[in-house]
Amino acid sequence: MSNDFYQTFSKALVAEIKQYFPHLNVRQQSVNNASPAYPYITYKIYDDFDRVLFNDVENETFDLHVQFKAISNDEMEAKSLGHELRKLFFLQQPAYDLLQQSIVAKSCDAIPPVDQYLDVDWQFTAGADYTFEVQDNFTDQTQTGNIASVNPEFNIKKGAES
Repeated sequence: MSNDFYQTFSKALVAEIKQYFPHLNVRQQSVNNASPAYPYITYKIYDDFDRVLFNDVENETFDLHVQFKAISNDEMEAKSLGHELRKLFFLQQPAYDLLQQSIVAKSCDAIPPVDQYLDVDWQFTAGADYTFEVQDNFTDQTQTGNIASVNPEFNIKKGAES
């Protein structure tokens, strides 16, 4: 993972989605742009840095929580895409691809369906709520240099002292 950790993490997930859903637009959820044509997928890292191990700094392992939403004006299409999204990161090839980038899908739940009537049409949402275990490649750069050598001295006394 690079220094821009969240960008790199997001790109890895989006690359997998685009590989298996090449016909769909994938974008961040919290973007103030016009919506793409239906269907499309949004994602949001909604809860991050859930520490797995105690007090690690370098190459730390932690959990990130990401929600993916399949959005369509066809209810069955949204449900089908949501179903596929809940399986995607557990399939052998996507899981292997992510493992090479120190990302592992730990668990996934369905999100509650959200149906809303917009000005001219219905919009249906289905999706996946994932927990990913991630290891960053952060190294502590606050102390420079290395220990070049150690020369221990031992003072061993034999017998009891009086």
